[in-house]
Amino acid sequence: MEKEVVDYDFQSQFLEERKNKISERSNFMKFDEEYHIKNRLEWTVDLYYELDRYILSLDKDIRKEYLQSYVKFSFRGLLFCYIAIRKVENLRVWAKIAYSKLGEKIPLFIRDYSAINRRTGVLISFDNKREFFDNKEAMLETTFGIIRRAFQETENKKERKKTPLKTITKVEPVKQIEIFRPSLNLVIDNNGYIDIHFKIKKSQRELLERILQETILK
Repeated sequence: MEKEVVDYDFQSQFLEERKNKISERSNFMKFDEEYHIKNRLEWTVDLYYELDRYILSLDKDIRKEYLQSYVKFSFRGLLFCYIAIRKVENLRVWAKIAYSKLGEKIPLFIRDYSAINRRTGVLISFDNKREFFDNKEAMLETTFGIIRRAFQETENKKERKKTPLKTITKVEPVKQIEIFRPSLNLVIDNNGYIDIHFKIKKSQRELLERILQETILK
């Protein structure tokens, strides 16, 4: 008796099981501020606090959420910025604004992230402690400006109202025009004469005169 051969994809099964375990583990993990700043370098944590205070000061309706990879900032349901504090020596800020809107002289620590993230946005990278402290004021001013513009664009998009429909002017009904066609009746009497009866409106007098003129000329 031949053994039944079962075609079993162990690799797919392994990946599926691993995916399920990661999902189950994520459900039990608590993502909060402590999760994001734990075991991070002091200067990146301090920078995070400065950025956090500035972002939340832009509007009382800004909502902050702690996700697994980053801290998300949104305005009335629309994401406009997030901060990711890495375990290595860096902190990154993503802002929802087109790179082309930042002007011509854009610092090297800012780059277009649209192609990688598959949506409009720029990535601001703080990768070097010494470089940051040497240029802290300028780098923060630039970063704050970009975040503010990203927020303002999101705010305008959210607050933008639909263009109201123009008031339709009441149109008076078109009066029906009575169309009158001239009528011509010919009556032949016993004497061999023809009586012509031509019926036409007074308003069409010019037409009558033209007909008579052409008849006489002929």
